[in-house]
Amino acid sequence: MKNKYFQKILNVFNLIFIPKKINHELISDNALNVIDNLKNNNFEAYLVGGAVRDILMHKIPKDFDIATNATPEEIKNIFKRSLIIGRRFRLVHVIFGRKIIEVSTFRTNPTQKIQMSNGVLKDNEFGTIRQDAARRDFTINALYYNPQDKKIIDFYSGLYDIKNKKINLIGDPKTRFREDPIRILRAIRFSVKLKIEISEKLKIEIKNSLTLLNEVPHSRLFDELMKFFFTGHALDSLYIFKEYKLSSFYFPVLDRLNGPEEIFLKKVLKDTDQRVMENKSTNPGFLLSVFLWQDVLSFWKDNSNKKYVHPSLELNDAIYQTMSKQNKIFTIQKRYCISMSEIWRLQIRFSNMSKNKIYRLLGHPRFRAAYDFMLLRPEIEIDHNQMASWWTNFINADESSKQKLLINKSKKKYG
Repeated sequence: MKNKYFQKILNVFNLIFIPKKINHELISDNALNVIDNLKNNNFEAYLVGGAVRDILMHKIPKDFDIATNATPEEIKNIFKRSLIIGRRFRLVHVIFGRKIIEVSTFRTNPTQKIQMSNGVLKDNEFGTIRQDAARRDFTINALYYNPQDKKIIDFYSGLYDIKNKKINLIGDPKTRFREDPIRILRAIRFSVKLKIEISEKLKIEIKNSLTLLNEVPHSRLFDELMKFFFTGHALDSLYIFKEYKLSSFYFPVLDRLNGPEEIFLKKVLKDTDQRVMENKSTNPGFLLSVFLWQDVLSFWKDNSNKKYVHPSLELNDAIYQTMSKQNKIFTIQKRYCISMSEIWRLQIRFSNMSKNKIYRLLGHPRFRAAYDFMLLRPEIEIDHNQMASWWTNFINADESSKQKLLINKSKKKYG
């Protein structure tokens, strides 16, 4: 407690802290190059945000952001291979081959608040480093590191919060959440990603402010969803979604899962995390199709009592009903909707054992994803064990064995 009080006094006087552990080998050479060039042109320049935080937490940063008092136009004049981007806040991408270093100008609170269509405030007014720090979201993200003199500027006790593994918001939480409700999700996501706790005060404000997420465009909510479930923390994200009741803003069906259905989902999330750790590709459409499969099954079962010309129409209607229901709550991007629908529609084709259709199915672009999905179904649909086993044997068999399997099963149907 004494150390925190002392640090707050130091921050009033804008003192500089010298960290004991900053590993320069973890800093991108491109980022150091940008900082050196800006300083050589008489501008201030610092490594800022997540990269500083991650290095102090002994993690390898993925992105490197630079903050400076140079304007976007001045930055662009220094770096010939660069682009000015952004509407809400103009910044510069300095290009090094396939890699990009993002450079932003110190900003301050806008004197005139202009609401944009995506629910956040437009703020292109430039300021000082202290004003820039005040505009950042969390204390642990408001650290400015100068690689040349190896000093950190800390205005809001970010070093203290990193040491104590706490997430605290800069400023009044109610005001900051109203400015941009996505900060609610970012706080929760950082707690999962960094394995640190949200302070009790902030936790209360988050739970009281959740309804603000209803004002956020679905495209921004979707971006955060991807960061929760496709960065190696999918299983932990499921638990945190339940703790903060976030499923109601995305997929309410997740709150209804229990028993075999929950085990089914956890297995997929665990596999997703493993693929991320191994740097293997992940398919968002696949995971989203798992999220909503219980709704598809429910509608499909109801449709089986109706008179359809063909069984596939029962499934097609169930898919349409599921997506219609989902889009009233949270709209999924079209490309993933297509992927999900194809994975679901192919399920009924696995039970059609005619030779020609089997080989056509093998050549389908979504076959592998649909097959992997079908292998999971026995976890909650016991009657699909035999079908899953037959397809696995068929795929792994040589051509002669394939023909025998086709002869034995050509007149049988699984489903």
